[in-house]
Amino acid sequence: MSSKKPWADRPFELISSTRAGTKKGVKTAGVNRMAEEMTVIHNLILRIINTVYLQCINVEKSPNDVQDFVSYAIEWSKMVEEHHETEETEVFPDIEQLAGVPGLMRANVAQHEAFHDGLHAGGKLKSIIDSFMPVLREHLSDEIDSLLKLNEYDRNWDEWYEKLMKKLLGRMGDPKLKVSTLLHHL
Repeated sequence: MSSKKPWADRPFELISSTRAGTKKGVKTAGVNRMAEEMTVIHNLILRIINTVYLQCINVEKSPNDVQDFVSYAIEWSKMVEEHHETEETEVFPDIEQLAGVPGLMRANVAQHEAFHDGLHAGGKLKSIIDSFMPVLREHLSDEIDSLLKLNEYDRNWDEWYEKLMKKLLGRMGDPKLKVSTLLHHL
């Protein structure tokens, strides 16, 4: 991408799409599939916060522009909170149970706690983002590694993941929807 244009892949670096072992034309399975789909979701989170970060200094002083922009940033915050709540209450406990290792995802939950206060702080938005984004960026990347390490546990991760997706999609009222529609739920 041209360095002359402020693309939404910076300042907080996106997670490589190949990190989960994805190969063009090859269907991924098991923990690699989970990591691949989580990478897409985490990159969505990163791209949106990058747009907030890059545009917060360009918002016009009109009440409508400021209100629209603040609403956009608030919706991002809600999405991140809902994503992590679903992980902590549904996804991680299931992973720990299936792997047979209580506390396996504890480090990821601790990372959630480390940056969540930044999602609600007032003041200057850019400095708020600076206060928590290094930890959030590290967490989003580390969680992919945590998912990939689940290969160490000889479990049927595909079956579990399919059941999880059906359960979460069922809440939305349409079990035919694809994972991409769950982006703000995971």
